[in-house]
Amino acid sequence: MALIITLLITAILVAVITEVVYTVHTHAMIIEDFKDGQRAEMLAEGGVKLAVMGLNEMMKGKTYTAFAPDQSKQVIPEGDGVLTIQIVDEEGKFPANSIVFQNGETHDKMYAAYLRLVEAAGFSDDLADTLADWIDIDDEPRPMGAETYDYYSELDPPYSAKNAPLDSVDEMMLIKGYTQQVYGKLSPLVTVYSDGLININTAPREVLMALSRDITAELADRAIEYRNNTPFQNTADIRNVSGFETIGFSLQDKITVKSGVFRIYSRAKVGEGIRDVEAVVTTSNGGHVLYWRER
Repeated sequence: MALIITLLITAILVAVITEVVYTVHTHAMIIEDFKDGQRAEMLAEGGVKLAVMGLNEMMKGKTYTAFAPDQSKQVIPEGDGVLTIQIVDEEGKFPANSIVFQNGETHDKMYAAYLRLVEAAGFSDDLADTLADWIDIDDEPRPMGAETYDYYSELDPPYSAKNAPLDSVDEMMLIKGYTQQVYGKLSPLVTVYSDGLININTAPREVLMALSRDITAELADRAIEYRNNTPFQNTADIRNVSGFETIGFSLQDKITVKSGVFRIYSRAKVGEGIRDVEAVVTTSNGGHVLYWRER
């Protein structure tokens, strides 16, 4: 009987000690993960500042903005962590708000350009009208568009058409026809941070093709190959690309070669901690944060 009691007490003590050791170990891991997360957060935030400094240095004394193929993304070892920074030029994207003037009238040239972008992505023409209706200041639906009384008020839950410019690209998900698939394909190509001109040094192939019905995929690729070797230093330089001798004249009111707004993706990994920061910043007037998201 004494032996049985002794064995039971021993078993209980072993179980208690095991539980204590496990709890201490778990707490230690949680604390260590928390510390890694805090360090990763600080490193990711620092990555944005580092990117802005790099942009300012790169653009110093230049009248144009261009990235070499290996410049837009950098992987930087930092102690026992790794910092990954990617920079995207917002002014190389299509300015979504430009398809409608501030007075609500359609900007025919930019509307046509957006229509070409939508069609090249393989989507319905309706998307151009629904976006224009969302932005314009009236409540009259376009032929393939949608306004509050004829569409949005019938949804569950109902809401109103904004009738004002987009504040973020994410808003497109509220617009009729902009499904997750549509958003996923168009969002990397459009921006709300632009004065309406597109930087031909950084514009993706699809955006270059949208500038004119005469710009084929082959011509867009020629422009990209040319700028990779010799960045466009002024808008007239586009005419140096074979096939753009005449087209280049018609693009002058749509294009630029300099940018001042950039989207920065900064990811830091320290131990088990990972933090992401996405920021949209300006490089003029000392820099200004237009958008910030951490996760």
